[in-house]
Amino acid sequence: MPELSSRERLLAILDGEPADRPSCACPLQTATLEMMERSGARWPDAHYDAKKMADLAYAAWKCADIESVRVPFCLTVEAEALGCSIHSGADTSQPSVERPVLADKDALDSLSVPDPSKTGRMPVVATALGLLSERADRHGLPVIGGVVGPFTLAGQIRGIETLLIDSFDDYDFLERVLAFTTDVCVAYARHLVANGADVITLIDPSATTELIGPEMFASLAGPQLHAVIDSLDVPVVLHICGDTTEILDDMQRIGAKGISIDHLVDMAVAREKVRSAALVGNINPIDTLLFGDARRVVDEARSCIEKGADILAPGCGISPKTPLDNIRAYTSYAHGL
Repeated sequence: MPELSSRERLLAILDGEPADRPSCACPLQTATLEMMERSGARWPDAHYDAKKMADLAYAAWKCADIESVRVPFCLTVEAEALGCSIHSGADTSQPSVERPVLADKDALDSLSVPDPSKTGRMPVVATALGLLSERADRHGLPVIGGVVGPFTLAGQIRGIETLLIDSFDDYDFLERVLAFTTDVCVAYARHLVANGADVITLIDPSATTELIGPEMFASLAGPQLHAVIDSLDVPVVLHICGDTTEILDDMQRIGAKGISIDHLVDMAVAREKVRSAALVGNINPIDTLLFGDARRVVDEARSCIEKGADILAPGCGISPKTPLDNIRAYTSYAHGL
């Protein structure tokens, strides 16, 4: 088979078609301190400035040979657009939700789906995608847009502990909140596609079975994710943190083309369960990439591929302090396959 471009390779793998080798695109957070230094674009400014966001995302390929460019770098864009108070973070920490906007149930009636072309940082991310698309086309790179999943967004605007209490005390209200956040995710994801995203990553960390259990995932989080995926005409990679072994069957049934798994999941077990989607992962982002050395990174990368990974990537977002040499170790290994 002739050598494919990085975009062709990723899209072929996500479509279940043959590729010349595994991809090392990264559907999750990629920015590091060394990339910030080399690109001149640092957090927190790169969360709020479209050009700096694009420059830092581009550094993942330019500095570390990751076969994709991806924005944003945090999970707070949607929550901020809905009125949550956000801490802007620092160069080693991402923005975080300080105060939910839906502490009072009656406030739901006053919330509306934000216009992603005008509200908060949504247009900043979209503009960054447009800037990245121009560069990515020259190098055959796929452009990935990140969107928070409906259950996690509901937890951000309501408070995750309160949302879980709602699941016992006021299930109808919980369903209303999830219907609303699903509409927000659909509108935002479509806007990112319209502005150049070749792939959407849906990140729903609060939907992990370690927090809500398999039954609640199947009845609440899964159907909402399916609704978002079904609304899009580009491939979707779904990432849920933690040990998702028990819900892998549900995750592939909801239509994601790629399933990104945490390092806590045994890749071989995942490969046995997942047949209708590409598997993404699952190098340990802390013990191996952050604190390990290049030899350990390559050993784990080899194990991931041997056990069935289609797209070699970290099992979660890359820590900002991760050495570039360690990232290059796994991307170089993938390039040599």
